[in-house]
Amino acid sequence: MLCWRLGIGTKLVQQLEEWCRQNGADYAYMATDGGNQPSLNLFILKCNYVKFRNPKVLVQPVHLHYKPLGSDITIISVSPQLSESIYRRIFSNSEFFPEDIDCLLYNKLNLGTFMALTKNSLRNWTPKTGDLPTSFAILSIWNTKEVYKLQLKGVSGLTYAACLGSRVIDALMPWLKFPSVPNILGNFGFYFLYGLHMEGKDGSNLMKSLCAFSHNIARDDKDCRVLVAEVGQVDPVGEAIPHWRKFSWDQDIWCIKNLRAAQGEDNRNSQEYWIKSQISSSVIFVDPRDN
Repeated sequence: MLCWRLGIGTKLVQQLEEWCRQNGADYAYMATDGGNQPSLNLFILKCNYVKFRNPKVLVQPVHLHYKPLGSDITIISVSPQLSESIYRRIFSNSEFFPEDIDCLLYNKLNLGTFMALTKNSLRNWTPKTGDLPTSFAILSIWNTKEVYKLQLKGVSGLTYAACLGSRVIDALMPWLKFPSVPNILGNFGFYFLYGLHMEGKDGSNLMKSLCAFSHNIARDDKDCRVLVAEVGQVDPVGEAIPHWRKFSWDQDIWCIKNLRAAQGEDNRNSQEYWIKSQISSSVIFVDPRDN
């Protein structure tokens, strides 16, 4: 039975907002696809949320072959304790950085944090000093497939045949590095890359190698078909993350509401809201638990 236009969605949002207020929250935010007009109407027109950020989602298919890493690049595994220290330092001014980052890094769904450095930088860097390398890239991998899986529907027979053909070519001639499309027509899982950051003149190449390293980890997991990362629209790291444009998008809409505004006040015109929500950095930290 359909229950549209009965005000159920509005009441549900209001109840959730009240629960958030009682638990000390100053703001509530939601994320939806820019094409989901009913959702936007509910939150913006009825519940006085405002559009806040417009991140982009970058998707990289997992191919049948391994991706090579740069000969002068070393990938190291970073302990949760050191990862927490590094993340608190580099993301201190970014939005949505979780205070319980330690819980995130020690979670069983976290497959690890990895850093890419040139071999020269590795020789000259000692983590105990508290200083960061002059050039490096870092990210963490979240095993989303253990929580839920996805399925792509509505694909034509011609597209299905083309995708299958790409995998056959890739399997028979991997040296061609043919951009095969993994089987995403059945149930499939993905790894979510978060905490992506790069610094220094070699930062871009280091991030590309780190993403290749992540791809190779995913390649060994038969149920993982794509890698997904979500970054700010103007975050420089977005240009270094390998992705397929047809699989990626920049239509996610994040909306926010000041829960402490006086009852009945239009949140969209709240001066306090705009002061506290102004963009302080081009970098956002996307918590994988929110996906």
